[in-house]
Amino acid sequence: MSSTHNFLYRFMSQQWEDLVLLHYEASPEVVQSSLPEDLTADICQGKAWLSVVAFRLTGLRIRPFTWLRWSDFWEVNLRTYVRHKDGQKGVWFYSLDSSDPLGVIGARMLYGLYYNFARIRRNGDAGDGSMQYCSRRRGGEESMIHAQWEPKETPHASSEELDHFLLERYQFWAKRNWGSSSSSACVRHQPYETVPLSKAHYRGNLFSSQGFGEPTTGPARAHYCPGFSVEATAPSWMFSISGQANQR
Repeated sequence: MSSTHNFLYRFMSQQWEDLVLLHYEASPEVVQSSLPEDLTADICQGKAWLSVVAFRLTGLRIRPFTWLRWSDFWEVNLRTYVRHKDGQKGVWFYSLDSSDPLGVIGARMLYGLYYNFARIRRNGDAGDGSMQYCSRRRGGEESMIHAQWEPKETPHASSEELDHFLLERYQFWAKRNWGSSSSSACVRHQPYETVPLSKAHYRGNLFSSQGFGEPTTGPARAHYCPGFSVEATAPSWMFSISGQANQR
């Protein structure tokens, strides 16, 4: 592997911590209508899926400026599950709230991700099996995610098809500001080890801000994950301009 390709392939490193993931069934037709033309809604158990994900991001480093220390921050996002026209599976992000304004600017510029600055706070503790994320954007839009689980249960990798469908996603796409297609990047991390949530509740307007109806019932599936280390590639446009093979 050339030094340039290695640089792009290991472009970013970070730690994801205290992930809370709430998953909701959705109409495949409705989700498909919201996607760019090169992506197709991925289906499991006859449904498309929309997920609210909240977590803490720490230890962010970006090559070649690994000496530059970023502040740790909170994130809340809304995503769905897609297939690219070339066959890859991954995630499409509708919106991402971040408590780091510099991170918002950087992610928008580099990856085209629809990040918004928000004031985010987290209450509770993993040791008690209870956690709450609250996010408020500048425009006043709010979202709240509450999760409870059995703290004595050991996180584990699930063998269930739906859990694998929802969790094991290693590529994401974002909308370019030009054209009708999307750009992408990949992430690498260990398989998810989670515990199921015994109670899970979301309130807010993440869904309605993207043209979906807000959930009227609890999530069909919900997880807590303590976290793991993550590496991410540079966005696909950087591979293109460097003359390297696409990272996918």
